[in-house]
Amino acid sequence: MDGTAIELGKTPLRIVQTVVVALAVFHLVHLSLSGVFMDEAYYWMWGQHPALSYYDHPALNGWLLGLSSLVLGWNFFALRLPVALAFLADFIALYLFARRIAGDRWQEYFWLTALLFVGTPIFWMVTVVAIPDHLLLTTCLFAIYFLYRFFADRSAQRPGASRDLYLGALVLGLAGLTKYNAAFLGLGVGIFVLLADRRLLREPRLYLAAGLALLIQAPTVVWNVTQHFASFEFTLHDRHAGLSQTADGLYPFIVSLLIFVSPFLFWPMARFATARRSAVPGMGFARTTFLVSTVTIAVLAFSTLTLFHWNLVAYTAMLPFLVVYMRPRVLLILQATYGVVFAVLVFINYSVVPLTDVNGWRDEATAWSYGWNDVARAVETARQENPVSFVAAADYTTASLLGFALHDRDVTSLSPRTEAYDFWINAGVHPGADAILYGDRWRPLTEAIKGRFQSVTELTTVDTIVAGRRLNTAHLYLARGFNG
Repeated sequence: MDGTAIELGKTPLRIVQTVVVALAVFHLVHLSLSGVFMDEAYYWMWGQHPALSYYDHPALNGWLLGLSSLVLGWNFFALRLPVALAFLADFIALYLFARRIAGDRWQEYFWLTALLFVGTPIFWMVTVVAIPDHLLLTTCLFAIYFLYRFFADRSAQRPGASRDLYLGALVLGLAGLTKYNAAFLGLGVGIFVLLADRRLLREPRLYLAAGLALLIQAPTVVWNVTQHFASFEFTLHDRHAGLSQTADGLYPFIVSLLIFVSPFLFWPMARFATARRSAVPGMGFARTTFLVSTVTIAVLAFSTLTLFHWNLVAYTAMLPFLVVYMRPRVLLILQATYGVVFAVLVFINYSVVPLTDVNGWRDEATAWSYGWNDVARAVETARQENPVSFVAAADYTTASLLGFALHDRDVTSLSPRTEAYDFWINAGVHPGADAILYGDRWRPLTEAIKGRFQSVTELTTVDTIVAGRRLNTAHLYLARGFNG
């Protein structure tokens, strides 16, 4: 089918292609060399404890990491391979969009969109680590593609292929198995139909498609029912601690937009969100999704701390169509330049030498990207000298990083806060057991944790020093007589 003809202007395609390929290769280098990020180690541990769902998010990312470890073993390659494959799949989705939207000029459209993809920091950040967001991005892109095909046909006064509607619903359901905020795409489609395509409400296939997307959420629903709706409660209530003043939420929200989206996209994004006529017929549901997600996250910022990736569904919805709004063209050059600088600095920070002031800024994410092999060796030595039943840390972040480094699924967290670890039965954790405990400057052992043992004695410390800077100091303890 011929795509919509869109005037893109004269573009030095060879230069664009060179930059995109170079950034894509550099991205894979980043994947291969950067240290293990704290949250991806947590999700790896999910994969070592198979369940229908988990406390923080639905299960798809944990399932894939568990499968990867089963096939490839417990190693860094198995951790990052699913991320690399999803990253390559993102380009396939953008290629499919370009063929459908731009017709004979698909190459120019594809390469410019790919440049926006690899040159926008938020997409870079969520596709270099094994967190659920990289799967959310990929599944949403493919869901939007199939739904766009369906609504593009309807905008041309054709009924729309049921196949596209059902495939869109199927992949949207998989997105919902990745993170709860995939619901923004479902809401965007529903609101768009109510406002702009009410004829579809009379067609049973709409409800069959919605039912398919919801049916795929059965594992998450069953887990929550059996666990007193723990994950729903955490997502809707427990993780939102409130703010002392409104600025405490708005300031990080605005700063995250400036850093992880960049100011060079503000004008094109505004045009995408507010243009009276769609430059690409059939993209109206994507615009509605962008607005629903962005407005919701902005409102949340008035009452709680929001993270930059919470609005990922909105940015994913705009990505396949944004290139037609990149005027003046210099914004594309500025965005690509900003993206290159950002990617290089992030790679250096997490792979070579920390650039952030971890002492003043409390950037534990950077500090924890280094030194875990040394800590693991010290823990193994401590276990050989002091036979114990289990190893534990102060919370899920350090427990996961230590467990990954030790290749030990039974390293656990003793945090008083509810975490996924509270839903696993860990070997050796029983009243009277002895343990090796880990604490550091970012997550020290609290008196409450120490009080759960009859005695706690410090064994040794391990300094993480990079480029002459002490990033962290790990403390290992021998704890006897766990009281449960």
